[in-house]
Amino acid sequence: MKSGNSILSAIILIFLSLQLAQGQVQISSPYSRFGLGDLSTENNPWNLSLGSLTYSLRSPVHINPSNPASLTAIDSLSFIFEGGLTGTFVQLRTTDMSENANYASLGYLQAGFPVTKWWKTGLGILPFTDIGYNVATSDTMPDVGTITRLYSGAGGINRLFWSNGFRILKNLSVGFNTSLYFGNISAERVVLFPDSAYMLNFRDRSDISITDIYLNYGIQYSIPINKGLTMHTGVAFGTTSRLHAHNERLAHTFSLGATGIEYFKDTVLYDPGIKGRVMIPAYIGGGVSFEKKEKWLAGLDFRWQNWKKFTAFGLSDSLRNGWQASAGIQLIPNINSITSYLKRMEYRFGFRYQDTYLELRGNRIREAAVSLGFGLPLKGMKTYLHLGAEAGIRGTMKDNLIRETFIRFSLGVSINERWFVKRKYY
Repeated sequence: MKSGNSILSAIILIFLSLQLAQGQVQISSPYSRFGLGDLSTENNPWNLSLGSLTYSLRSPVHINPSNPASLTAIDSLSFIFEGGLTGTFVQLRTTDMSENANYASLGYLQAGFPVTKWWKTGLGILPFTDIGYNVATSDTMPDVGTITRLYSGAGGINRLFWSNGFRILKNLSVGFNTSLYFGNISAERVVLFPDSAYMLNFRDRSDISITDIYLNYGIQYSIPINKGLTMHTGVAFGTTSRLHAHNERLAHTFSLGATGIEYFKDTVLYDPGIKGRVMIPAYIGGGVSFEKKEKWLAGLDFRWQNWKKFTAFGLSDSLRNGWQASAGIQLIPNINSITSYLKRMEYRFGFRYQDTYLELRGNRIREAAVSLGFGLPLKGMKTYLHLGAEAGIRGTMKDNLIRETFIRFSLGVSINERWFVKRKYY
């Protein structure tokens, strides 16, 4: 096995970077207050820069957990490791104010390898949802004065997955993901009466922890069209699942001193043992792509999810069904070029459009983004550095809502090593 020291160093560096990223604020979006938060897009630069294209994609050097059937594309002698980070710059804007934020987060960490010639497996960790918001509203009531309401939240759900793909016919593969969803979501609501000396302020805090298993499935079928050109089709789906959750809730009143110090008054509610279920609704996604091996690929994807059925601890959240359409293209001018490094690089472009599961004040919250990226081969190694970026808009400024303008970056490494070669002795 070549370049063992460099690979080990890369793995250690990524682990340290991921730990650092987990300690930072992971998101800043008022829209993450609803449902399970901000659903993570494809965070690895390969999928991100292709417009979040996933379902029909197959690669011998990439892990594609969105469709576990794609694992059968891994070479029977290869071990693949991938990891990376994401960073986002966002501007939050209303009709009369704006605010900028930036944050880094765990991108992905995953590995894949063969079990047999027809069975390939993979492991990894990804974010599933992110939550981070601070929202303040004010209004006035007679005899009370100003009433200020503060809403804040943080946390999210992570996904630890074990993927398996099986080639059951020459061009047909199936697979499934067994995922452990785990994480914590904290939410706080505060009501303040700054103009009243007699009204007590109120705080309601909820800390939800989620831990449970989730299964989803995938199918891929490849159709050779002519020499070197193949059409890939793929479908992935998951059924409705109700995850075990635990909620610790505390509500109390308090007063504020002249210096802003809080003085606890009365406990309204304290329950450290609320058990319930948080529902992950059913979804289905599919796509088609055309590939000329080591030359180019182009594809389209569509995904739909039944968020109207979402509930948490028996309560619904007035969500709407969501869908997303994606398109992407990758070009490699000349992978075998000796004289030009630029010709050996991978160039990617993409676009996605999403109807999110939110409808606020009669306005559907939509998101659109364009993306680009590059795959940079490292000399003398089957290793690539990948850069991906997307720029987009979410939301609207109508009816005093918020429009988010964002630029998201993803940096990753993919390492392809031949680990399963039998040694011969003479």
